[in-house]
Amino acid sequence: MGLNHIWSRLIIEELIRCGVTTLCISPGSRSAPLVIAAAENKRACTLVHTDERGAAFYAMGYAKATGRPAALICTSGTAVANYFPAVIEASQSAIPLLILSSDRPVELRDARSPQTINQVNIFGDYLRWHFDLPAPDKALSPSFLLTTVDQAVYRAINRPAGPVQINCQFREPLISSAEKECWDNYLSILDHWQKTGRAFTTHAKSESIPSIEDVHRIGKMIRSSENGLLIVGQLPSGTDKEAIIRLASELGWPLLADINSGIRFAGSASESASNVIAHYDLYLRVKKFRKKFSPDLILHMGDMPVSKSLNQYIEESHAEYIVVNSHPFRQDPMFRVTQRIETNPGRFALQLSERIQKTASGLTGIFCQAEEISRTVIRDSVLPLDDIREWAVSHVIFESVAEESGIYLGNSLPVREADAFAACSDKRLAIGCNRGANGIDGTIASAIGFASGLNRPSTLLIGDLAILHDINSLALIKKLEVPVTVVVLNNDGGGIFSFLPVAKLTEYFETYFATPHGLKFRNAAELFGLPYESPESLSSFRKVYQRSIDSGISSIIEVHTQRDKNRVEHEMIWKKVAEKIQTQLLSG
Repeated sequence: MGLNHIWSRLIIEELIRCGVTTLCISPGSRSAPLVIAAAENKRACTLVHTDERGAAFYAMGYAKATGRPAALICTSGTAVANYFPAVIEASQSAIPLLILSSDRPVELRDARSPQTINQVNIFGDYLRWHFDLPAPDKALSPSFLLTTVDQAVYRAINRPAGPVQINCQFREPLISSAEKECWDNYLSILDHWQKTGRAFTTHAKSESIPSIEDVHRIGKMIRSSENGLLIVGQLPSGTDKEAIIRLASELGWPLLADINSGIRFAGSASESASNVIAHYDLYLRVKKFRKKFSPDLILHMGDMPVSKSLNQYIEESHAEYIVVNSHPFRQDPMFRVTQRIETNPGRFALQLSERIQKTASGLTGIFCQAEEISRTVIRDSVLPLDDIREWAVSHVIFESVAEESGIYLGNSLPVREADAFAACSDKRLAIGCNRGANGIDGTIASAIGFASGLNRPSTLLIGDLAILHDINSLALIKKLEVPVTVVVLNNDGGGIFSFLPVAKLTEYFETYFATPHGLKFRNAAELFGLPYESPESLSSFRKVYQRSIDSGISSIIEVHTQRDKNRVEHEMIWKKVAEKIQTQLLSG
C-alpha cells in the first residue's frame, strides 16, 4: 500500500467524519487513489457519473435539499473545468460544495505534460477557500492532511456557505504494487483520532445574531409604518418558514411569497395565513396599482424575487427598504436598500415577533382583494378550455402533486409561470431552482440531486432548451431510489424571448434568439429507459401526470406548446386581471 493510498484513505475518512458522506465521482486515471479509497469506505455513499458538469450540478442539488455538502472527485485537466458552471451557481446561491480535484505534481506543471492545466484556484473568486495539497510525502504529518480537510468542510458550510477546492497532487505510481509496507510509525500520531471516530479538528459553527438594539430599531420603524409590506424570496436551507408566516400574521402585513421561498407550501401554516400572497406578478404589472398602493416600509427576507413586476414595484417605491439574509453579499440590484441585516431570516422573524406588538398595514386588504381577483381569472381561464397551455400545466402540477413531494423548476419560463400561477396550498412541498446565476445548464442533474437529498418523489418542470443542455444527466435517474417525473415544456426553442423586445426583430428573431430545433424527446426517453407520454389536452395531461406520480416510477411527460400562442395567452390573462383591478380597486 503506497502513500498515495494512505493519504486518500485519510482524506475520505475525514470527510465522512465531518458529515460529508455523499461522494460524486467522475472516472479518470489521476484520481484513482481517491476513487479506490472512496470505494473501500463502507460508510461512503458513492455516485458515479461520467460527465463532470452533471456530477457537479447533482452535488449542488443534493446540498440545496440537505444543507450538507457533497464531495466531487475528478481527474486532472479539463475535467475540473467542467465543474465551473455548478461552482458559480453554488457560490451565487450560498450552497456548500466540496471539490477534490486530482492533479499532476508541481514539477509537471507548465511543461506540456498530458492532461495538465493550471488547476490552482481555477474557480477564482467563486470559491470560499482553496488549498493546493502537495503530493503525498512522508515528511508531512498525516495530521496536516486531516486538519486541511476539516478546514475545507468548515469553510464550505460556514456562513456564507459555498464551494471549496482541495487540489490533490499525486505522483506515479498512482497505485503501488509493491509489497505491503508498514505505516504504523507514520500514522502513530493519529492513535487518538483512530479511537475516537471523530474529526481531528472540530469547528464550532458561528452564527450571526443581530443586536437587541438593531431589533428594537427595526421594531420602531415597523410600528411607525402605515403601509408595510413583507417580501420573501428563496431562503437558506433549514429556515423556519412558519416563523416568517407567523410574523406576517402578527404584523398584519401582506406577505408576497416568491415561488422559491417555499412559503406558499409550508403546510397548514401557509394555508391558514390569509395574508400570504401568491399571484402578485399578475396585478403588479398594472402601473396604476403600483403607484396608488405603494408601501412606506418593505421588509424583505431571503434572495431576490423572480417576478419582474415585483422588482419594479420595489424600485418605484420610496419606502424604507430592509433586507434580511444570511450572507454578507450586496443584494441590491435596484439600489434601494436602506437597512441590511445579516442573519437567518427565520431566526430574525422569531426575534422580531417577541418584541413587536400587533400592527397593521393599509396594503393588506388591497392585496387580498387583488389576490382574489387573480384567483378568479385563473380559475375561469383554466376551466372552459381543454387545450394545452404552458401556464396551465404549471397550475395543474402544483394542484395535483402529492404532499411532501419536491418540485424543481427550470429557469426561463417554467419558474416564472410557476411564480405567477401556483396558488398557496396546505401541502408541504420542497421547491428548488437554480436562481444563483439564473442559468438553464445542469437543470436535470440539479433536480435529481435535489430529489436524492430530499429522498422524496419529485417533479422537474423544464423547458426544451434546458433539457437539451443537460440531456446526458437523464442517466442519473436510474441511480435514484425515489421517482422523478420530468415534465418537458417543448415550444421548439427559447419561449421566453417571445416576451422580450427582441421578438420584434422578425428578420433575426427565429434564427438567432428563438433557435427552433425541431426535436422531440420520445427517443431520449427510450435511450435512458424511461416511460414516455405526450398528452394533447389539459385533461389528458392531468390524468397522465397523476398516473406517473401514483406509479412510483420515473418518467418523461412531453407537452408540446406554441411560443406565439403562449405569449398571447399570457397577455390575455394580464389584460383580464388589469381590467378587473381597474374596475374594482382603481376606479373612483
